[in-house]
Amino acid sequence: MDVSFFPVAELKHIEGFSQKRVDWLTQKILDEGVWTKPLALDDEHGLVLDGQHRMEAALALNLKRVPVVRFIYADVPLRSLRPNNHTFTWETVVDRALSGDIYPYKTVKHDFSDPLPQININLEDLRT
Repeated sequence: MDVSFFPVAELKHIEGFSQKRVDWLTQKILDEGVWTKPLALDDEHGLVLDGQHRMEAALALNLKRVPVVRFIYADVPLRSLRPNNHTFTWETVVDRALSGDIYPYKTVKHDFSDPLPQININLEDLRT
């Protein structure tokens, strides 16, 4: 998987997040001084497929860019984490995200063929 960089200001959520988890993750990243996992990104729209909390941590840390792995969304299997067997397609996720009507926290799950790579990028390198 190729890791590249993407401007934080251009990232878009597809679902909500837990502020408590964002606060914990932000502090963890500060304590370690490095970014260790890229966000999974829809290549066409800048939608965060995996990494809603990391996106918010990047905003809280005033980072300019973050490491990402880009995906063609139509090629990524997805499913619902909701118990009511909620169904949707990647197109409905995109439409809702672009209109600002994101799904609730822990709704959309993506089944990537391989895990996202572990990385070690100094935070200072992400501030410029």
